[in-house]
Amino acid sequence: MSTRLLWIINIVLVAAVLVLIALGYSMAATGAALVSVVFSAFIGNLDKKRKRAAFVAEHGSVEQIKSTEDLSRFREVRDRTGRVHAVREVRRTYPGMELTEAVQLVDDL
Repeated sequence: MSTRLLWIINIVLVAAVLVLIALGYSMAATGAALVSVVFSAFIGNLDKKRKRAAFVAEHGSVEQIKSTEDLSRFREVRDRTGRVHAVREVRRTYPGMELTEAVQLVDDL
């Protein structure tokens, strides 16, 4: 099941919470809201694992990226606009890369 479909299901669940509140069923709304929060955490975790698996399948590791990719553009971004912008650009380029890995990559440039 795609994460997009799961997010749509969660939006419907949030809409149900709003309807239950409007109808005065506060206990049911509270339960549905709790389910929505847990479901959101599940979807987020599932999406993160999917992105990481795609990253590993495509690039292998950060060390492989360092040895095979031209990373000079990230160095330029770091020198021009700062470390945070460079890390953000690295993570946009490699979506499955962990934040700590991106920071280390930028620091190693």
